Amino acid sequence: MNIILLGPPGAGKGTQAQRLVERHGMKQLSTGDMLRAAVKAGTPVGLKAKAVMEAGELVSDEIVSALIGDELDALPAGQGAIFDGYPRTAPQAESLDEILSARGKALDHVIELEVNEDALVERITGRYTCASCGKGYHDTFEKPVVEGTCDKCGSHEFK
Repeated sequence: MNIILLGPPGAGKGTQAQRLVERHGMKQLSTGDMLRAAVKAGTPVGLKAKAVMEAGELVSDEIVSALIGDELDALPAGQGAIFDGYPRTAPQAESLDEILSARGKALDHVIELEVNEDALVERITGRYTCASCGKGYHDTFEKPVVEGTCDKCGSHEFK
């Protein structure tokens, strides 16, 4: 099964994607995470993305589509994907359809998360992450078990 989660920042796309991963063994595909991982790994697509980002430009649909294709190719047979915040534009949606079709896959569901503006502001303004491992936290909704210490890696640095 392949699902797209749509919604504004703070709507809960990442949270819902994680729940689907845990319950159904799907793979979460977040373009931001994939870009950071590809750059860190020094893949061909990652090197292209790094050059674009260092120039202060937006990463092209072509690069993002290549990342999506690479991630889908790496999935074990039968494992579904959750597209977290992608596609964002009509051309990206058309590209995703082509990418899936070329691999004999299809999109099964599109879920749009709607949240009122006040809740979005509260969710976004309280966010922070571990500087070492990237685990996300929130001032109100998800604090570390031990204040000032990341639950995942034990780091004391946050951003």
